[in-house]
Amino acid sequence: MLLVKNTFDRLFALIFLVLLFPLLCVITLWLWSSLGESPIFTQIRVGKNGKHFRIIKFKTIPSSGTCRGQGILSFLRSTHIDEIPQLFNILAGSMSLVGPRPHTPEHVALYEPWQRKRLAVKPGITGVRQLKEPDRKMQFFERLEDDILYVENWSIWVDIGILIQTIAVIFRLICRNLS
Repeated sequence: MLLVKNTFDRLFALIFLVLLFPLLCVITLWLWSSLGESPIFTQIRVGKNGKHFRIIKFKTIPSSGTCRGQGILSFLRSTHIDEIPQLFNILAGSMSLVGPRPHTPEHVALYEPWQRKRLAVKPGITGVRQLKEPDRKMQFFERLEDDILYVENWSIWVDIGILIQTIAVIFRLICRNLS
């Protein structure tokens, strides 16, 4: 079943990257000209079985603190468009479309032994947390409990359901931010 998930992830990541390539180019060029620095943000995160990897996102917080187009930066962040480059993480095999969001090593160091169970699967771009009141800040340990429930109840059908619901959430966020 994991072979199906890995194949599904990589196939859809490739399809999404091809379809979104023009948007990626426009965002990259706009960020580069607005920020005056690299438009890509990377950070070490913890993946499956505790393995560290470098997550890729669009940079939406300028190093200097201010730049032109703060509203667009906020839009990219609030609609999660800044996470599209994580499709490259999926192609590299360090992430999945669906799974627990990857934490930093500092956060993982705070896990209780039973909470390390969330590291049994690849982290995802989307997951249960992204569907639960996407604007609400959840407590750290509340997110871990949701992630562990996902790990314990995973199936390809659960992933497909989460992906469909995520697309609906993203469209709602985009419409709300555009109005």
